[in-house]
Amino acid sequence: MFPKFLLRPSFFGDKQQRVRPRVTTSEAGPGPSPNPNDASYLEGHVSCIRCSCCAADVCLTSQIISKGFTGRYGRAYLVSGEPALARKPSPTDTLLNTMMQKPVPRRLVTGAHTVGDINCSICGNVLGWKYIAAEEESQRYKVGKFILETERVILSSCWESPAFVESALLPAYSGFTEAGHGQPSNSIEFDSQNEDECEDLFSGIWTPGLAVRRRNRKLPERRSSLFGITAL
Repeated sequence: MFPKFLLRPSFFGDKQQRVRPRVTTSEAGPGPSPNPNDASYLEGHVSCIRCSCCAADVCLTSQIISKGFTGRYGRAYLVSGEPALARKPSPTDTLLNTMMQKPVPRRLVTGAHTVGDINCSICGNVLGWKYIAAEEESQRYKVGKFILETERVILSSCWESPAFVESALLPAYSGFTEAGHGQPSNSIEFDSQNEDECEDLFSGIWTPGLAVRRRNRKLPERRSSLFGITAL
């Protein structure tokens, strides 16, 4: 073993200068963060219902009023025909990329109705029907709305830039999505246990946006009753 005291003192200083400290990844700092304005990142999101045969767009998932209906082939959606309630639905109105057949009387599980089958205008697939009239007063809330068979349609999401989503995909539905407190409108469903929403549905004015506003107004009341606070 060589005695270190025989080496000159400058030897250790020269050795320390030759060895450079290694910089770890954590010391170097994070890499460049992605720019949210970069065109390579997709921001727009639209969820819609499409024909199961040709994938033609039919309507937005936010137009679904209830998922508890029954059609010819099992479970079905009750869908509103017009997102914007600026005008009352017409018997001749139909969904996007669909055509309606001649209305005929038909006895369903819930009673006698007048309905018109709706077909995909691209491939001719029968998607469901539209309620034209109902004999019973309790069933007239469905007039002007549509039944879409889950066996004949699919749910699909599209991720694209906002400009493409608004102008190219759904030009007829632009500016519709009503939501509150960051909650997407396509996640709002009809609450059959809520008397106010049932009344809105029977009156033909129920929308996801209206349901959100009603529920948000009831939140302070629920919190007050939870802590035993009564309003003066």
